[in-house]
Amino acid sequence: MTRLDEINHKHQQIRALLDQWQVEALWLRCTRNIAWFTAGADASIAINRDFGAYSLLITREQRLIYTTNIEAVRLRAEDRLHDDGFEYVEYPWHAPQYPIPDGPLIRDEDMFEAALQRLRSKLTIWEQERYRELGRDTAEAVEEATRAVRPGDTEFDIAARLDAACRERGGAAVVNLVATDERISQFRHPLPTNKRLERLAMVVVCMRRGGLIAAATRLAYLGKLPDSLKDKLQRIATVDAAAQQATRPGRTLGDVLNAIQAAYAAVDEANQWRLHHQGGLIAYNSRERLALPGDTTVIEAGQAFAWNPSLVGCKSEETFLLTESGANVLTHTGQWPMITVESNGEPIVRSAILEIA
Repeated sequence: MTRLDEINHKHQQIRALLDQWQVEALWLRCTRNIAWFTAGADASIAINRDFGAYSLLITREQRLIYTTNIEAVRLRAEDRLHDDGFEYVEYPWHAPQYPIPDGPLIRDEDMFEAALQRLRSKLTIWEQERYRELGRDTAEAVEEATRAVRPGDTEFDIAARLDAACRERGGAAVVNLVATDERISQFRHPLPTNKRLERLAMVVVCMRRGGLIAAATRLAYLGKLPDSLKDKLQRIATVDAAAQQATRPGRTLGDVLNAIQAAYAAVDEANQWRLHHQGGLIAYNSRERLALPGDTTVIEAGQAFAWNPSLVGCKSEETFLLTESGANVLTHTGQWPMITVESNGEPIVRSAILEIA
């Protein structure tokens, strides 16, 4: 089980696509696709850019890296992709060079992207192993940052700790959302501000490492948790459990969304699903595909999911790997308080709200 084994496997998948589309080469420029094909190389010098600092040209026989002289030094010394069958096409940073293959060329952002998304979402055994480690570390990072909250912390303070906790584990928080007190009820995507914590904090992360991304949300309350918040957590955890229980091979994303809608209605919150997306497939994007009404995307074992149902003022979110026997939650550490809810008679555990004395 080596990086070369994984790359060879993915090269074979690309050969099949080249044959299907009757083209000679695929040019991979997006960081998510470069990370996928190379089994985890990071081409994102600027983390906010879709395109990498170098690109890959994949033909039936060759794996070429098109890179400036800036990146070539590090690639050779640290990533060492030449050990796995890659060749370098190096050019001066001020004179970019673009691949011109003998036959038709397709870029990953063209018609191939949908096909690549399907390949990225079906995780190999090697990716699944890395995902389990990433899921644990993601949960440890968000729990470390949430456990550390204290009265008077700004949301910026909390977000900084989360960034640091992800970096300490070799990752990056590509999504870092923090809300405290009333802002949790006001916004579903709360960017951190200088608002100071009084009682309740919600911390949301999507941590990326080796291209793969895991998502999790944690909440903490300073003092004794009010019964009203306990009830809200119980209800939204029940919706989250229904989403996990409905995620089975052979069903569709639309089927799961139907189950989520029914679960909201069962806890007297029928309209809440309309106020925020409910999540879906996750892998090399924070969501590879969101579940939409009527979505016919078929669910397969070997895919990962992050559902994120929410009520006003509360949210539940974990990342799990789907196996033939069910869901394997990746973002549980065993060090966080949990609650147990049921979906169709199946007990499912979810993260509780941490009480900080």
